[in-house]
Amino acid sequence: MKLIAWGANSHGQLGLGLINEQVEKPTVVALPDFCNKIKQISCGGGHSLLLDEEGKLYSCGWNLNGQVGLENTTVKTLETFERVWCLSGIKFTNICTGWNFSCAVSDDNFLFVWGSNNNGQLGLPKLQFSEIKKPIRLQVNAHAVSMGLRHSAIINSKGEVWVTGCGKQGQLGLGKEVLFSDKFQKVNDIGKISHIACGQNHTIAWSTEENMLYVWGENKHGQLLLRSSNNNKQNMWVKNIYEPQKIDIDVRQKVKKLLSGWTNIVLLLDNGTILTWGRNNYFQLGTEEPFIGKLIHIQLPGSKLVKDVALGSEHTLCLAEDNTLWAWGWNEHANTGISLDPVISSPTLVPIGCEKDEQITQIYAGGAHNFIATKNINENKKTSNI
Repeated sequence: MKLIAWGANSHGQLGLGLINEQVEKPTVVALPDFCNKIKQISCGGGHSLLLDEEGKLYSCGWNLNGQVGLENTTVKTLETFERVWCLSGIKFTNICTGWNFSCAVSDDNFLFVWGSNNNGQLGLPKLQFSEIKKPIRLQVNAHAVSMGLRHSAIINSKGEVWVTGCGKQGQLGLGKEVLFSDKFQKVNDIGKISHIACGQNHTIAWSTEENMLYVWGENKHGQLLLRSSNNNKQNMWVKNIYEPQKIDIDVRQKVKKLLSGWTNIVLLLDNGTILTWGRNNYFQLGTEEPFIGKLIHIQLPGSKLVKDVALGSEHTLCLAEDNTLWAWGWNEHANTGISLDPVISSPTLVPIGCEKDEQITQIYAGGAHNFIATKNINENKKTSNI
C-alpha cells in the first residue's frame, strides 16, 4: 500500500518531513516501518490522524493545542507521521478531527478526546480543560463521530445524537436557550440516525430508517435547505435553526456517505449518485451555476460512475470506478492538485500518474489537504498463488 498527499502543508500536516505553504503535486508519504495497512485517515485544519488495520493511531501536523496527541506536549508541529504512543495498547476502530481537536473510538465504543476544548467541543468542563494535551477517555458510547469548527456530534448504539461545544448559530440543536455546552447532551425530536456530519456552524443528519434528512444550525448559505416565508430574495434563507427540522429530499436510495464542508453538503448514494447543495462561492458544488435552493446532481465527465467522494472545507475529491481521480472547488493551496488557479469550477481530472497495475483504494480530504491510498493489484494475485 502506498500513501500519497498534496495541498496545504504549513504545519507539516502531509507527513512529508517538511513544512511549506503547499505541496502542489501528489507526493508519496513515507510511513513508519511498523505501520500496517491503512484503515482510515482524518484531516483537521492543520493536522492529520491515521488509523491502521490493527487499530493503532499515528498523527502529524499542527500541535499548538495538543491535537496530535504527543507525549512531548512542547512540540508545536510534527512533520512526519508518528505513533500516538500514549494510546498504545488500545485498539481503535474510528477516528475524527475537528479544526484543532481530535478523537478516536475504541473497539469497546468508548470515546477518547484531545486538543482544543475552548468551546467545550470535547465534552469536558471548559474551565478545567481548555486544552487537553493527553487523550482522555469519556464515559460516552460512540458508534459514529463528526467534528466541525467548534462543536462535535456522535451517534450512539441506539441511533441517538449527542452534541457538545459552541451552539451560537444553533449547531447543537438544543434550542435557543442552549448556545453552549461542555458536556454531551442528547438532541431530542429526531428519528433513529445513521449518518451525522458537522459543518462550520451547522449539523446535518440522515435517518436510513425514515429516508429523511434532519438539519439544524446556520443556514444563511442555504446549507440546510430551509427557505424563509419572506419572499424578499435577499432574505431567502432562514438564518439560524436552533432545533432539528425534518426534511424530505425525495431520496429513496441507500445513503453511502453524508459529508459536510464548512458551508456545503455532499450526499453519496449507494448507486454512485452525488447530490450536493449549499454555498458555491468557490464552486464547491462543482458547477458555475448559482445555487438556487435545489439539490444539484454532480456528474463526472463522460458520465463516469462514482466509487467514493471526500470533502475538504471547500473542495471535493471524487474517485471514479475507472480508477481516475477528480476534484473541484477552492484551490488556494493547490488543494485539488490540478493547477495553481484559485478555484476549479467543475469536476477536473487530477494528474495522479498511477501505474497500470496501481489502484486507488481510499481518498481523504481535510481543510485544504488530501491523502489517497493506492495498492498494486498484482499483490492479491501473488498472495493467491502462494
